[in-house]
Amino acid sequence: MTVQLHNASLSLAFNGIKSAGAVEKSVAKLSTGKKHLNASEDAGGFEQSIRIENEQKLASIAARNLQNLISYTQMQEGALGEAADILQRMNVLSQLALDVTKTDTDRIAYNHEFVELTNELNSIKRLKLNDVNLFQGDPVYLTINDPVYSEDKANFINILRSQWLKGAEKTVNDRLGLQGTKQINLIIEVSEEPAYPVLISESYEGNNAKLKFFLDTYQQAGFPVTSPSDWAERYNVQAMTRLILRDNLYYEALANGNQNKGTSTEGGAHWFKDGVEEFIHGGDYLIQYSGASSLTDLVNAMGSGDDQGGGILGRASNYLSVRYLHEELKTAGATEGVKTMLRWMSDQVADGETAEQSSIGAALVNFIPAKYTTISTANDEFISDYKANAATELGAKIQVYNSDTGAIGGFDAENGAKAVISVADAVPNSGPGYEITSPVKNPTSGFNVLWEGEDNVLAPNDQLLETVEMISVENLESHNLRTIESANATLLKIEELIDSLSNERASVAANTKRILTQRDNFESTLNAQENALSRIADTDFAKESTTLAKNQIKSQASMAILAQGQESRFSLQKLLAGVRTSGKKISSPPQAF
Repeated sequence: MTVQLHNASLSLAFNGIKSAGAVEKSVAKLSTGKKHLNASEDAGGFEQSIRIENEQKLASIAARNLQNLISYTQMQEGALGEAADILQRMNVLSQLALDVTKTDTDRIAYNHEFVELTNELNSIKRLKLNDVNLFQGDPVYLTINDPVYSEDKANFINILRSQWLKGAEKTVNDRLGLQGTKQINLIIEVSEEPAYPVLISESYEGNNAKLKFFLDTYQQAGFPVTSPSDWAERYNVQAMTRLILRDNLYYEALANGNQNKGTSTEGGAHWFKDGVEEFIHGGDYLIQYSGASSLTDLVNAMGSGDDQGGGILGRASNYLSVRYLHEELKTAGATEGVKTMLRWMSDQVADGETAEQSSIGAALVNFIPAKYTTISTANDEFISDYKANAATELGAKIQVYNSDTGAIGGFDAENGAKAVISVADAVPNSGPGYEITSPVKNPTSGFNVLWEGEDNVLAPNDQLLETVEMISVENLESHNLRTIESANATLLKIEELIDSLSNERASVAANTKRILTQRDNFESTLNAQENALSRIADTDFAKESTTLAKNQIKSQASMAILAQGQESRFSLQKLLAGVRTSGKKISSPPQAF
């Protein structure tokens, strides 16, 4: 007879194999320390652990950057402490020089040391950490990571850095005679999110201006993102015009110095703001596609002139109004028309004049006194004059279908006295100041350009450090120890500098406290993420060790029982080997299998 393995034996063998597999799995988890050996075990947990690990890397880099900033502020504090010691000695020298028993020869000796100490203060003022100024430097910002861009985005940023921004800035300077004054931090962001038909959005907060370029819209519009594009440059130069006008003028009180002009709370004069933006590049194409049936209809489309809106027809009318203003100014003797007017308005602001004295109304009164005599009403009077007379005055001067765009300084705007400015020439791509160069972080000369990473780690509110100045004696002709009179004035100056130095040291202390708080926040975040990651991704060694032991016992028990069953089968074969049946030979022993 043959002994068969029944279902219980097969089940026992299967469980043994299963337990052996579980043992291997437990050993792998214990050796790697990971709860999930592959994503299929827990897809959500696996994805969550990867995301937290990435966040940890960014936070750890940020914490390291903050540690470097602590070193930066510590160097500032050390330098200011040394300056305090120098000032105390200069204060003593000033007091000694006031001694009436001292001769001028004695005072010259004191003054010699005083001058040397002044030079030492100036040398401290020039100290740097890794080529970053400790004092009088650019604002210090926290950058958490070096972002990795898509190929299209990287190409787009490179062309912004190598030509588009500087080309736009140079165009505004050439056409309008204005440029940035380094007072604005220009933050550039390039987004790949859908926003069609918006190419560029702008936002302003104090001295911070953000330009957001929508790469997807550039691509949908068919503009290349690896080289300058004629029509794309039009939008870039218009955005730059707005920035530079904001930097040079009272942009929110432009009409007559009043922010609440008509229904506008932005200073009114949108006819002028829009018109100058179009005039910089040339807006003849607006007239061509405006749908207006006549020049008179186009002129009347301006509306009040104070409010934004009106679509392509309204912008075409605003452009036409600045063309009309340009002609009026040249007739009145302003040789470069709108360019002359804008430079005058900018100079008024730079000289400390009020918004009213720097407004469009003030400029009209200054340049065209035969027509305009009152600053508060001149803007509105110009709009009325434009609507009444522009169609007649400009009828023979607007050449919509020739190759000139109508830009300021071009053939049409200067009545044939200048060269043609075509669409390709509106923002040149070659020549001094326009050539394509290697990408640089700040391609402009009038703005502090900052680049926002994909994770939005750089923003106006991320400025960590207040600017800290190093005090010094600037005028040694007025402040010296050569005479009792100059020593007395110097003593007052030194006392003033000591007070200023105390304020600067307080700023450093505030900076340090803020950085330490930021660092503590990052460390707290890192600890919380570490705990969360451990719960999600790390093996529970106690539990997994128990599981390993259990499965090892089950596997070993299955093997032992199967082995014992095999031994029992052979014993049964031996027992039956000599049994005879009636009338037959001794049967052959059963074959094991």
